[in-house]
Amino acid sequence: MVTRLLHAWIWCGIPQNTTADINPTRISNIISLMVIFVLLLQVPIILYYWHFGGSYKVTLVVSHSALFCLVPLLNRTGLQREAKFILVGVFISYIAWSCFVWQANMNVHYYLLLGVFICPFIFNTQTIAMWVCIESHVIVFLLIDGFYIWQVNPQYLSEYHQVVSFSSTVFLALSCTLASMHIGRNMTRTQQKLSMANQRSDALLLNILPRPIAQRLKNVQGKIADQYDQASICFLDLENFSLLVKTLKAHELVDLLDDVFSQFDQLSEHHGLEKIKTIGDGYMAAAGVPDINNAHAVQCCAYALAVKEAFSALQRKYHLTTGLRIGIGSGEVVAGVIGRSKFCYDLWGEAVTLAARMESHGRIDQIQVTQSTYEMAKHEYFFEPRGKVKIKGLGQIKTYWLVGKIE
Repeated sequence: MVTRLLHAWIWCGIPQNTTADINPTRISNIISLMVIFVLLLQVPIILYYWHFGGSYKVTLVVSHSALFCLVPLLNRTGLQREAKFILVGVFISYIAWSCFVWQANMNVHYYLLLGVFICPFIFNTQTIAMWVCIESHVIVFLLIDGFYIWQVNPQYLSEYHQVVSFSSTVFLALSCTLASMHIGRNMTRTQQKLSMANQRSDALLLNILPRPIAQRLKNVQGKIADQYDQASICFLDLENFSLLVKTLKAHELVDLLDDVFSQFDQLSEHHGLEKIKTIGDGYMAAAGVPDINNAHAVQCCAYALAVKEAFSALQRKYHLTTGLRIGIGSGEVVAGVIGRSKFCYDLWGEAVTLAARMESHGRIDQIQVTQSTYEMAKHEYFFEPRGKVKIKGLGQIKTYWLVGKIE
């Protein structure tokens, strides 16, 4: 029970699956909880020495403890900036009133210098708010120390020693301020480096996985597996690719494949398909996963025609004698992330198998589709029936050639 309450206090006001402003908000919650704990520890001592102004001291401790409770409450309502100002203001107020109530130099005001070092951790180091809070700590610290030197205990120090003592206090406050500035600058540089590293990491992850799947992988533990009632899969394959491997040099082959697949990638993004993987000279993309939509078959047909046209331009550019086979299948699929070290997002199901067979049993520079794809896209695209094709393991399958869009 206590652990749950502490966890709720510390993480109060921090949205789930969000990294923005988590650390400053959490640190402000932790500091408020720690200060309340330290204040309440003074209550037994105050009660034991009640005749030394116990009522004033209890009132001071209880009132400021209650004010510190506003920090997580304000964070919870989204007022993080106000919560930090309340934290700083109540902390300075408690130190100042403690020095006034005790009326003796107990060095309590030196905790204000600790607050100088805490400010960079709860504020953005590039904002004026942090410097205002640092200066507030320093000014109140110097005022209290000067009050002790010239008002509370002047009889113990000569004028010379008073000046030297206050000068030492000023140098100490200045040193703490400069050190805090250095910490703030280092924190800013570190945060910028972490932000850049996270951006690079996210970019690499998005090159491997679809954006919704990447977000789930980052935020949710466990396996990722989804079932889709309807989706369309498109397979592309270069005909006679082995001849290219023999005739082209290594860098020429890689440059060719990079150009081909880069154009395939651009077209898949333009038509709303998700690139699944490449296998050698083969390319697989899908529509309707992971974002469900009812136009997946139409998207795949539009993509296949665009790819066919783009590849014709590549054939002329590289003087290729090889062709391109394209196959499309639609139906129920299962999608998920497999692997641990080099994981990948992949699809399984009869629709995937049919799409692969449409490509492998197709013809050069032709787009072969299944009956299900034809039924879902025939209102927008023109097809020619091919007849039945014998597919290993699936028997006789009725297929169609995708010709073009209906004008």
